[in-house]
Amino acid sequence: MPPLQASIKKACLIFGTLFLLSLPVVWISLFFTNYHGDLTRIGKWTEHDFSWQIPQPAIDSSLLQSSPLDQADILVIGDSFSENLHWQSTFTNDQIKVSTIHWGQIDNICENFKDLLKKKGFKGTKVIIQSTERGFKNQLEKSVNCANGRLFPEKLERSTKAQNTLLNPRLEFNINGQFIAGLKTIFNSLAIRTSEQYHLLYNYRSKSGHIYQIENGCSYFSNRLCEFGLFFHEDYKKASIDADLISKVRDINQRLSGYQVSWLVIPNKSSIYHRPVSSQFWEDLEREKLGPNLYRLFQDQKIHIKDLYAPNDSHLSTSGYLFMGAIAKKHIQ
Repeated sequence: MPPLQASIKKACLIFGTLFLLSLPVVWISLFFTNYHGDLTRIGKWTEHDFSWQIPQPAIDSSLLQSSPLDQADILVIGDSFSENLHWQSTFTNDQIKVSTIHWGQIDNICENFKDLLKKKGFKGTKVIIQSTERGFKNQLEKSVNCANGRLFPEKLERSTKAQNTLLNPRLEFNINGQFIAGLKTIFNSLAIRTSEQYHLLYNYRSKSGHIYQIENGCSYFSNRLCEFGLFFHEDYKKASIDADLISKVRDINQRLSGYQVSWLVIPNKSSIYHRPVSSQFWEDLEREKLGPNLYRLFQDQKIHIKDLYAPNDSHLSTSGYLFMGAIAKKHIQ
């Protein structure tokens, strides 16, 4: 056999052997791609390590309803923290009808917003504006500088499902999973257990999620690796809310004169559990009776409600949503 053909045959044999040996690992990796939380999904961490272990309260599905705007007592404008209608259930439980609109459906609260509300038949007197710390400045400034907003969608009534009271992250084969994602997840899970410095390397390389050791983390979270917290990496790339934005909140309230407006500005998960931020904006919001000081209230409550924010997610847990809903109801009433 010519030397070239012999070399090719040998190379193919080696490649084929390595391929066959790697197949079990590749297929096994698909068992580790069943992500429930946004931070476990983008960061490639196992739900076994970051799913909550204490059952969350259940919400009756009949309460998770968004009413037509012309039948609503309260209008909610919000982002993903309002999309599942969980905190609004504290109102619907008292037969208060709430219509929820996502920021993406209206773009901004423009100068003609009140006219658009009247055209859609909104007869309520109360408006709750919800935003998250990381997106608040952008949404507020765009609204202040906006003249004409997008027409409201025709149909706003809808319903959602309650979150699981307890996740059971069993190893189940995920045919839709990605091999690379599964392999990264396995590697991260092993590395965080074997190296005290791995989280530093991970954060240096990651462009999606970050993981940090949390002082007294197991007092705040119930997941297996409760000494660690998962967060969005972008939280550490930008400053928190500027206290000067309170003047723009006043401008929007003036634009909505005639309505009782309450602002729910939700701190980033990282601001409650890890990175230091100024609380001045929230203090001013509360002092001027424009909205509750969620920063202070969440800081106070994180000891009393384990998993106030979900360990595997950037959002609140069901307990957290119900706590915030009670705050919102108290403030608006």
